Amino acid sequence: MRLHNLFHLDPSEPIFLAENGFSDQREALLTENYLKEFENISGNTAARKGGDVVSMCSCRTHRRHCQQGSALRLTEHGISIAIAVYVHSQGIDHWLVLTNIISKDERFSERVFDIFGNGSEGIETDASDLRSALIEYYSIFLANQWLCESCAREDMPYLDLGVFVGVREIINNRLDEEPLENGADCGPEERIKRLSYLFHKIRDTIELDLPGADVLEICCGDGSATSVLRDLGCDPICIDYDKCDICDGLKSGQLREERSIVLDATELSSFFDREFDCVAGFMVGPIQPFNEAMWASILRESAKVVRTGGILIFTFHDGEELGFAYKVLEGCGVSGETLENLPDTESPAERGTTGYDRWVYVGRWDGSAPPAL
Repeated sequence: MRLHNLFHLDPSEPIFLAENGFSDQREALLTENYLKEFENISGNTAARKGGDVVSMCSCRTHRRHCQQGSALRLTEHGISIAIAVYVHSQGIDHWLVLTNIISKDERFSERVFDIFGNGSEGIETDASDLRSALIEYYSIFLANQWLCESCAREDMPYLDLGVFVGVREIINNRLDEEPLENGADCGPEERIKRLSYLFHKIRDTIELDLPGADVLEICCGDGSATSVLRDLGCDPICIDYDKCDICDGLKSGQLREERSIVLDATELSSFFDREFDCVAGFMVGPIQPFNEAMWASILRESAKVVRTGGILIFTFHDGEELGFAYKVLEGCGVSGETLENLPDTESPAERGTTGYDRWVYVGRWDGSAPPAL
């Protein structure tokens, strides 16, 4: 696991992040509590002994022999961005990791130095590598049923696929409409084919260069459409609020551990900077009057995390959803176009149906206007 590699730890060493999920890293409440506890220990130790709070073990390969209180610091350009402390808790010895790369706590480095001083070993790394390690950590724990209370409690496969597929169909099918799985959308392979054709069409018209690009896929579900982006040469970060969907994708191999996050898309700018060349979302919605505010927030947040000149690509089930998105993104300073991704068929009936990814929005944020708040 990358977290072990960054701290130069043996893979057999138990290691745990303080926060229970990636999104919890934003507030980092448990991290703050641990820092306060270590500060109290440091103060008491200094008062009694006039020395450091920790003593560092010289062993690098077999960390399990380290003394309680041993500490390893990850630094970027000499600034501490994470600390791993060897502790005994709940009956086991393990490494506890605290970090500020998501919370952006400006006092973190200073506090870490005040607590651990020269008694900790510094290891230089990149913040981006640490973020990838955090993403991988939480994905591994999720796929192994350690982050889901109901899974752990029932001690059984977390999901009966047959039952849940039926439930999701009931929820997602709309009244008085045909199911999405109609003749125009004959299955996953046909959908991937249509999406691939769509991206090649977009690439030719707006100079979209995806190979090696930094791409964010919002509302990715179980990753059923993510392979389209990978086939085009990019390795997207994929997010979805539904942890069961993310777990599905991880277990099936459609999602990658180090690139998949359980995260609310209404909070994108709290976790990412303007760091993406493209933000994509397939089958955004359903957008209905009762949830328009939520989807407007997701679209605005998407515009806040693309670089100047960045592309936004969204597909929808029907034209009304497309029109809604166009208005919201126009208010964010995004110049956009709309198009139909028609099925490759000569049947008038099939060409007249709505379905997967038929309505498409493609826009570019050129930095000339700030995203709407």
